[in-house]
Amino acid sequence: MLQQLRDQTQSAGFKVLVVAIILVLILFGFGATNIFLGSAPNVAIVGDYEVTENKLAMEAERERRRIIARMGPDFDPADIDRLQLQSFALEQLINRQVLYQATDVLGLALSDAVLDQRLRESPAYQVAGKFNEALYRQQVQLLGFTPPQFYEEVRQGFGSELLRQGVVASGITHDWELAQATALLDQRRDFAYLPLDVKEYLLSIEVTEEAIAQRYEEDRSTYVTEPTVDVEWIEISQTDLEESIEVNESEEALRAIYETDVGTLQKASERRSAHILILVDETTDDASALRKIQAIAERLSDGEQFADLASELSQDPGSAAFGGDLGMMTRGSFDSAFEDRLWGLENPGDISEPVRTEFGYHLIQLKEIGEQDLPSFAEQRDDIITRLRIDAASEAFDLAMEELEQRAFEERNGLSETAQAVNATVKSAKGISQQIGDEQSPWKYTANADVMNNLFSPEGLDGENSPVLIVDEGVAIVARVSRYNASEQLDLDEVRGRISGEIGLEVALSRIESDKADALARLEAGNSVSVVASDLGKRWQRAELATRTGSTPQGLAEVPREVLNEAFALPRPAAGEKSIGSVTGPNGSALVVVTRVLAGDVAATSETFVDQLSEEVLARNQQLEFAAFFNAAQQTIGVSRSEN
Repeated sequence: MLQQLRDQTQSAGFKVLVVAIILVLILFGFGATNIFLGSAPNVAIVGDYEVTENKLAMEAERERRRIIARMGPDFDPADIDRLQLQSFALEQLINRQVLYQATDVLGLALSDAVLDQRLRESPAYQVAGKFNEALYRQQVQLLGFTPPQFYEEVRQGFGSELLRQGVVASGITHDWELAQATALLDQRRDFAYLPLDVKEYLLSIEVTEEAIAQRYEEDRSTYVTEPTVDVEWIEISQTDLEESIEVNESEEALRAIYETDVGTLQKASERRSAHILILVDETTDDASALRKIQAIAERLSDGEQFADLASELSQDPGSAAFGGDLGMMTRGSFDSAFEDRLWGLENPGDISEPVRTEFGYHLIQLKEIGEQDLPSFAEQRDDIITRLRIDAASEAFDLAMEELEQRAFEERNGLSETAQAVNATVKSAKGISQQIGDEQSPWKYTANADVMNNLFSPEGLDGENSPVLIVDEGVAIVARVSRYNASEQLDLDEVRGRISGEIGLEVALSRIESDKADALARLEAGNSVSVVASDLGKRWQRAELATRTGSTPQGLAEVPREVLNEAFALPRPAAGEKSIGSVTGPNGSALVVVTRVLAGDVAATSETFVDQLSEEVLARNQQLEFAAFFNAAQQTIGVSRSEN
């Protein structure tokens, strides 16, 4: 239990942070681009805003992190195309600036009070449904902002969202648009299809022995067994080592570990704090900021309340409105200098001397020390021994892999001496094909691509030992090919059925294509559909007043999906005429004839369908409305890109 608690202090914050970062990036974009110092060549200019190479590099890096976080631990960052990433990041910067500047021109902005409320209500900054100041500041710091910079960036983000909502709210759905969409999407058609099923054609096909023999002789090289290998391997397991490993189980040693664990947890204990921040920035130098924070410290010593002064004077907008309160936090949440001074305070109510961080000068008040329920030594004794065994076995496993690697390399084309040296057994399996993941294989490691690729490499087929391959957590092997079993010619009797099936299918498909082409030509020439079907010995299947989903007044029509798609892809036939087409599917082909098309009618369509369609048309109109506004704003503000 103690180890689990310690692990949580090391990993849980990180996991929360990763999730929170993703939420922040999704909600607010990828950060301000006004945090870089110095000059750099411009890659674009948006109105009065210059996109420098430095700003673009930071934007691209933020986008890269977002991709990695979303794709998960198995994703290889090397797969990201740098040029595409940079191009996308540039468009993000330009689009965002167009909206920001349009928002400024229109005077859309949120007040500090409203912005504070939205930040505190945002799920991105909440833990267990409550705003967490430590989590908020973690995100700000990780994204490379000072608190005021991030605050302003969020203000712009919310302002541009207000602008977007205002523009799309002007989108409406006209009755004629809804009627037009209903006419198309709720359309009904009468059609018939003539299936040319490959299974039916196969029933009438007889493949002669002469044809089978001829195919066998022509393609003898095709009818051979798959080459296989016989395999030898040595396997070592960390679990096996845990059972035999010896560790120091003396009371003195176990208690020392317990005390270390307790000390780690105590250092990581939560503390609630408040602070007053005076920024060091382009308007206030270090000396001036120090004098201001010292003056505030004197007012505190004269008896003024910390929360009152924080609300009045602190330059951290995220906490000033709440008396400087930062909430509960653990180590690793804030700047190290800030945390060192906070954890140096002993009693709730204590206030630090001025503390310098990268943001400026702080006065820190300890408000509360979180309580911890620590297990006793007796409760943890067995867990500590188990952990010692696992740690010792892990080290022994690493050494065993090194020994196995060295011995197998020295022996090169055999495993008997290696097995003896590492106290293992040589195991074997026969008839292993090159197919990775073969469920019929007698060897469990065929699903491992690294193992199979090593065995069937030129060196592996020569019988050389593989390198040490990790096949599972805590399990490693060295494998080699002990024998190569070449392909063998199969007798005609062994493949007669296979050849007969191949020829039969070829003949059936050929006949279907011939019949289909002839039938289409006759139908297009005006021949009767019933005569065409009769000559083929088949019957048309009909569907009347069918919708795109296959529903009819009589219920759902049992029509193959490819046929239904073709029926609605064919053009509307002229009065008294028909549209003719064909389609190929998994079971063969089919002729399709459409005889009537009825447009959908809003008045005769279900209310549910009309409501759904209305929402879709409105969403499309809103997208078009916003796209038109954005293009106009872009032209008005002016966007130029560097040709380099």
